[in-house]
Amino acid sequence: MDIPARSPVRLSISCVSYALDAPVLIATLESLVQACVFAKQSGLLTEVQLFLIDNGPDQNNKNALQEIQEAFARQFDHITLLSGHGNLGYGRGNNLALLQTNCDYHLVLNPDVLLARDNLHIALAYMQQQTDVALLAPDGVGEQGERQFLAKRHPSFLVLLARATRHPWLCKKIKTQMDAYEYRDLIPAVQPLDIELASGCYMLLRTPMARQVGGFDPAFFMYFEDFDLSRRIARVGRVRHHPAVKIIHFGGEAAKKGGGHTRLFLTSYIKFLIKYFLK
Repeated sequence: MDIPARSPVRLSISCVSYALDAPVLIATLESLVQACVFAKQSGLLTEVQLFLIDNGPDQNNKNALQEIQEAFARQFDHITLLSGHGNLGYGRGNNLALLQTNCDYHLVLNPDVLLARDNLHIALAYMQQQTDVALLAPDGVGEQGERQFLAKRHPSFLVLLARATRHPWLCKKIKTQMDAYEYRDLIPAVQPLDIELASGCYMLLRTPMARQVGGFDPAFFMYFEDFDLSRRIARVGRVRHHPAVKIIHFGGEAAKKGGGHTRLFLTSYIKFLIKYFLK
C-alpha cells in the first residue's frame, strides 16, 4: 500500500512482560524488526527505540529479558530494559516508557503480537497524513487465522458479564448486543474508520497527544486501562481502526485465563463504570 508521507519520524515501542514466554516474545520482536526495516527502507522511519519492561515476579523474568536485550541489541537503534519496579500493572508499566520518550510516535505492544512486514509503514504514513489521529488500532487475527475484533464500542454490563463468564444462555440471549460491541457490523472494514475503544495489545499513539492526557491511568492495574486511554485521548484527537495495519495476536480473553483474571476484569470494569457513568 503506497501512501505518501511527510518527513521521516522517530518511533519508540514499549513491551511489558510479567510471566515471560521467551519464544513468543522473540517471535514478536523478529516481526517488529522486519516491520521497522521495511519502514526505514521506505524513508519513513529514521530511528527506533525499544523499551523492554520487566513487571515480572522474580529474577528469572529479568534474566530472560536481559538475554533477549543482548540478542536484539544490533536490531534497534536503542534498546532499554527497565526493571526493579515490581509489577506495576500493564498501563503503569507502559507509562515508564511513554512518559519519558521524545519520539514522534509510541507503540504500545503486547509481547504476543506479530506484525505484518508493512504494518509500521502503513500505520506511520497514515498518521503522518492524518494529523488529527491520536491513536491508531490494527486489524487482527488469532493464531489460527480466526478474526479478532479488537475495536470495541462502549460496553454494557450484560455484554461484559457474558464475555467474562461465557455463559451459553446469556451469550445467546444478547448476541446482537455482543456483536455490536465488537463492531461486527463494520469490521472487516474496507477503509479506516473511527472507533470508540481500542485494544491495548497494539496502540500506535501520537506521543504529544498521549502525553497531553497523561498516558495510562495508574488506577487500572489490568484490564480497561486501554478503554480508559481511548476515551481520554479521544478528547484531543481521533481514535481510528485501520484495516490494512495487520497483526496476529496470540492473547486470549479473561474468561480463558482463570478465575483470577475474571475477578481482575470485573474489578476494573467497576472502576471504569464509576469513573465514566456513575459520577
